[in-house]
Order: sequence, then C-alpha cells, then structure tokens
Amino acid sequence: MKKKILILSSLLVFYAAGFAQQNNWKKLTSKVETEVRENNVRLSDYTLFTLNVADIQNQLKNAPDIDKSSKVRGVFISLPNLQGGFDTYEVYESSTMHPDLQSRYSELRSYSGFKKDDKSSMLKFTIDPYFGFNGMVRNDNGIYYIDSYTKDNQVYKMYDRKKASSLNQFECLFNGNSDLKTAATSIAQKTVVDGLKRKYRLAITTTTEYTAYIAGQAGVGTGTDAQKKAAVLAAVNLAVARLNEIFERDMSIRLQLIANTDALFFISTDTFDNTDAAQMLSQNITITNSVIGATNYDLGHLFFKVDNANDNNGLAATPSVCGSSKAGGVTGCVIPVGDPFVIDFVAHEMGHQFGAKHTQNNGCNRNAPTSIEPGSASTIMGYAGICAPNVQNNSDAYYHAVSINEMYTTLTGTGSPSSCGEKTPINNAEPIANAGLDKSIPKSTPFVLTASATDANNDSLTYTWEQIDPGAVTATAPPTSTLVAGPLFRSIRPTALTYRYFPKLPVIVAPATPSTWEVLPSVARTLNFSVLVRDNNALGGQTGRDDVKLTVVSTAGPFVVTSQNTAGVVWNEGQAQIITWDVANTTAAPVSTPNVTILLSKDGGLTFPTVLVASTPNNGSYSYTVQGGLGNVTNARIMVKAIDNVFLNVNSQGFTINSSAVVIPPGGGNPGGGNPGGGNPATQSPVFQGMMIYPVPSNDGYVYIKTDFPPKFDGDKKPAPYKVTYEVYAMDGKLVVPKKTRHIFSRTVDNRADEKLDLRDLPTEAYMIHVTVDDEKIVKKLLMLHKK
Repeated sequence: MKKKILILSSLLVFYAAGFAQQNNWKKLTSKVETEVRENNVRLSDYTLFTLNVADIQNQLKNAPDIDKSSKVRGVFISLPNLQGGFDTYEVYESSTMHPDLQSRYSELRSYSGFKKDDKSSMLKFTIDPYFGFNGMVRNDNGIYYIDSYTKDNQVYKMYDRKKASSLNQFECLFNGNSDLKTAATSIAQKTVVDGLKRKYRLAITTTTEYTAYIAGQAGVGTGTDAQKKAAVLAAVNLAVARLNEIFERDMSIRLQLIANTDALFFISTDTFDNTDAAQMLSQNITITNSVIGATNYDLGHLFFKVDNANDNNGLAATPSVCGSSKAGGVTGCVIPVGDPFVIDFVAHEMGHQFGAKHTQNNGCNRNAPTSIEPGSASTIMGYAGICAPNVQNNSDAYYHAVSINEMYTTLTGTGSPSSCGEKTPINNAEPIANAGLDKSIPKSTPFVLTASATDANNDSLTYTWEQIDPGAVTATAPPTSTLVAGPLFRSIRPTALTYRYFPKLPVIVAPATPSTWEVLPSVARTLNFSVLVRDNNALGGQTGRDDVKLTVVSTAGPFVVTSQNTAGVVWNEGQAQIITWDVANTTAAPVSTPNVTILLSKDGGLTFPTVLVASTPNNGSYSYTVQGGLGNVTNARIMVKAIDNVFLNVNSQGFTINSSAVVIPPGGGNPGGGNPGGGNPATQSPVFQGMMIYPVPSNDGYVYIKTDFPPKFDGDKKPAPYKVTYEVYAMDGKLVVPKKTRHIFSRTVDNRADEKLDLRDLPTEAYMIHVTVDDEKIVKKLLMLHKK
C-alpha cells in the first residue's frame, strides 16, 4: 500500500507540473503598449507572457507553510525561464503577515520555493487581486523577475536583473544617532551560526501620497478606504516578501507585519513633510508608538512618495531595532515600487536599523572603518549608482560579509536587540568554511582563491569572496595599483563556484582591457579576503566564514608567461614546444614557490580544464611534446600556475593546435563507453560490473548512471540500499558539482529508472566524475558538448 501511495503522489506531482507549464503561461510575440503599469526600471530586454492567475491560485490552495518544508512536500508549479523553457518549482506559503492580519486579507498571499531537485535555485513571489503575480528567481546565474506588466494583471514581463537599471536616484542621509550602544566596528569573522530563526514584528507606515499612488496603480484610486488599504497592503506585502528573501538567506531573519499594520496607512491626511526626512523619522517614531503601542512591535519604517527625483532619499537611526528609536527609518522616491525601491533603498535603510553601516570607499557619506568596497560599492549597504565613480547602477541583492557581521553583532550583543524578537531553533547547522592558508605573492600578478566547505545538512552552498581592507583616511576611487591600504577588488554576487580569479579570468586573458574595479597591487602591502559561505536553507540561512591574508612582495613579480605571445603560433602533434615564463624571484623567500603546473585552454581562455604538465620546477622553461588527443584547436591559451600558492598567469595570444581528437588507451579501452574503468569487466568489482555512466559525450547536458547492482541485505536479511555519492571536477581539479548522495537498492527490489544528472550548467568541456558506492570508488571522464 505504501508503495502505491508513493507512485500516486509522483503521478500527481507530474500532472500538476505539466498542467502548469501547458496552461498557465503563454508567450507573447507582439508588443503590448496599452494599460501598462508604471515602473522604476529601464529594461534593455524582456519577454512578455499571459497568465491565468486563477489557475495558479487554484494550484496553490493547499501549499503547506514554509516552516514545514523539511517535513512535507510543497506543491509544484511551472515558471518560464530565461533560456526559453520552463522549470518546475516546489512551493510553500511564506506569509509576511501576522495570522490575524492574514485572515483579514486572505486574498493577499506570499510564497517561497525552490527548483525541483535543485534547492540552490530559489523562488519568491506574491499573488493578489491588485497587482497579480510578482516573482523573482535567484540561481547561480543571478536574478530574474516575472512582474505584472499591465493593469489588468493579464500580461507579465520576465527580465534579467542584469538588463535592468533604476530610473530613480537616491540619497541615504544616514543618521548614526540611536539609543542603542553600537558595537565597535569589526572586520572579525562573526556570522550567523546559532541555528535560530529570528522573527521581528514589523510596522510599516505609509504617507497619504504613497497611499494615493499605490491605489491609483491598483485601479482603486476612486475606491473605498478599505479598497485603498488593501491595495497598499498588497504593495507592502510584495516589498516585505522580497526583503525577507534577503534577510532569511543572509541573516535567518523573518520580518512579520503586525496584526494592525493597516492602521498606519494614511489615506486622506497626515502630518508628514515628505521633503524633510529627519522630521519624518522623528514623527514616525511618535506616531507608531501612539497608534500601535511601543511594546507591540520591534521595527518600524515609513514608506513615502516624493514628486521630484531630487528628493528621493532615506534615513535611519543606526542601530535602532528593538530600541526606543525602533521606528526610526524612512524611505521614499518618485516611483516607490519595484526592486530598486525595495533593494537599493528600503533594504539599505533597514540594514542601518539592524546596525550595518556604509561600505563604499568613496566620498559620499563614507564610513571609514567599513569602507571595504571600491568606488560606490555594489552590495546593499553601498551607494551603487548614486556616488560617482560608480561600480554599477544598482545594488546587488545581498549584504557584504562585513555588513552581516555588524548586524549579527547587534542582534547577539548586549542590550535590547539580543533579547527581543521571537527566536525559534531550526535544526540547521552553519557551513564550515576554509579559505586556505595565508600566502606571500608577487606584485602585479593575477591569483585565484579557492575555498572548501562542509555542511552537516547537505545544503546547496554558495560562496562569496570579498576583500575586507578598509580604505585610508582619504578615499581613492577608482582604486590604483599603488594603494597601500583600502580595497582593490569589488564584491561579486554569491555563486556555487568555490573559487574566484583576481581579476576575473577574461581580464587575465586579455590584460589590455583592464577592469576598473579589480586592480592588481604593484607595491608591497597586505590583502585581506573573506569567503562567506551561505547554506541557502529555506528554514533560515546560516553562514560560515573564513579569512585569508595575502602579503604582496615588491621584490617578486610580475610573474608572466613569455612564450606563445605572437600571432601565428602552431603546435603540431609529436613536435616539441618550449613554454617559458618569467620566474620573477618567485622561488625565493618569502614567495617560496619551487614548482608550477601548466594548463591548457581550448576555448580562448574561458576555461583551463586540460593539464599539460601536472608539476614541473619553477625555473622558467618547459619542453612539451604535443600529445595526441588534444584535438584541433584554433584558439588555445596556456596558464602557468603556482603549486602550493595562488598566483598564476596566461600567455597573451591564442594559437593553433593540430592533434588527433581521441587517444585509444592501451588494450583498446573506450574513454566514452559504458565501462567505468575502461578495462576488462571480468576483473572489476561486482558492483561496478553493473554500472554504466552514459552518454559520453553528452549533447544535451544530461548524464545517466545505470546502477544494476547485485542484491544486498542487512543483518536481518532484509534488502539494504547501496550508498552512492558522486561529485564532478574540472580537469584542473576544481570541484564544479558538490557531492550528492543517493541510497539505491538492487533492481530486484526497486525497478527504477537510471539516475539522471542535470549538468546543463556546465560549459562545454571535459570533466571527471567521481562515483563512490559504499566504500568502492571509480573515476570516469565526462565530455559535455551542449551549449550552456
């Protein structure tokens, strides 16, 4: 009976996903120019869809609460993706409201989810009668949105965040005054590690101008007061849902709108002066305490609208959460909707309320002890787009490791924040991060930092490498190579990759086009970096952090590859070729690097998966006989990389290789066949005799593991599963697919399909898959030929 129920559940899931994909979303090929909603982003590209909102609402009727996600399955819906297809997501309800408020506004809903079989791809969306469906997806490629496009909620736009820029300018006026004692600014490794979810009661106030604007956008500008309040709550619900996506992941914080928050939505009149942020901040504290009661909320914030873009601003007491100034936060702009408003403005000011300070190393409202991002900065607590020279136009939707340290210190230190808020154990252990050992490196030389991490919950980990050196007394922007203090390298959004090149690999490959915000030091100095590991757990994110120090040695470097640097170089199979590099005193102390490895790129320097020489003395020269099996390559590049150090460099010109495509191993083994070891099956373990990894090459990004294992029994002679783990490495040894575990019975017990591995995110290249069955391990080469 149990098995039948499981089969039925699978069929229902399949049906739900298929139904959603076929019937909910339909792509439009023509433009829609009437009844379009006002928005505050300029888009260079987007796709339009129609959506039957009622269908998707019907699917979501039985969505369980997100807090039960570790125990019960969610409901499955289908969403379009940027690649032109559809993905299936497992979805849970994640209300932003107190239960009493939610019951009064049952038509306003918020949901969270993750991609089926890939919890690193996160979904957050809201549905309501006023603004329809508004959602965002965060995955390893970044963030994309699906937002309501027309006022009738029939047409929706999907767009990549990288192709959107804000129409608003903004100024954070920053008020460091607070009744709370601010912890001393620290670059220490304090992260979210206590296994608690913190829920804070949030009171949002809106001015009459904001209320009128939202009501107009919702089509109830001439409606009743009740309709206007419902429309405002729909907009606030959307804003808080997107705030929670960040706070839950980075801080394990959930903001919950208080039961009577609608009492703070002013409709016809108020006493706020929307040109005076300081007055509004002070008044919001007084009004919130009067209307709600000072003991009935933990954090308050005012949303307002201005008429002139020059008046866009925000102000917050820092820190203020849970103190007497806890409603001391205000944010407003001309178009107070959308992610530029929520992420760049509101999340920034609320970050102040939780104790975070500015991170930009620039002249605008700079906080010297935390000026750890070059220029305008790019994380939430920076000034992206509003403090030239700008790194980029809008903030990326995450907090810097230093900001997380400040906020977590506020919430766990002495004083009222540590004792307020509802704390719930979530049985989620923090990831343990390892940034590697401190090193001495040559000047003016690229390097790569690689982390490792373990997680007891086997969560989908992401990594952020960030420089944590605050600037000198006077900010220098953009950074220069001769700076002896301050940040040289910008922050880059979290990714599943454990490593980061400095500067990014395309700049290393083409140094004639340097990056303004990633500058190699040409003088002696120290560079301090942190790697922040997020576990992205749906119950509440925990983070691990480790720091590493690089000492730049002025008497060593630059370390450069000096061969294959002219046009027309050709390597033919069987010929000896000399690879040379300038050692530049890197063998001497303190750099002390006696050996290097030599890697080959076949795609012009996008990847370096082929090891030409695993280890050779760092003496500046190596004679390499061109081997068969490299294939015919028209744009090859060479990387010489330090062993037991982090520095490297690449030759400056592409060259040609003429070589056979396949090398037949001794005995005629088949490198692409199903026999894992490539040898005689009769000599293999009985377990691996029944295993096949196919196809090689893969043309669509999917690889299958056939596991025709012999029967296995436990001590009670009952069928027992095999523990099967697999992980995928690039040819240079970097982990590209973290370890995944399956428990698989013999097919005599469970007649299942072969294990299907989704490797579509891997670029076209060769990889090694490591498969362990109980205590036995094999390693097999994979070849991905699909286009990412």
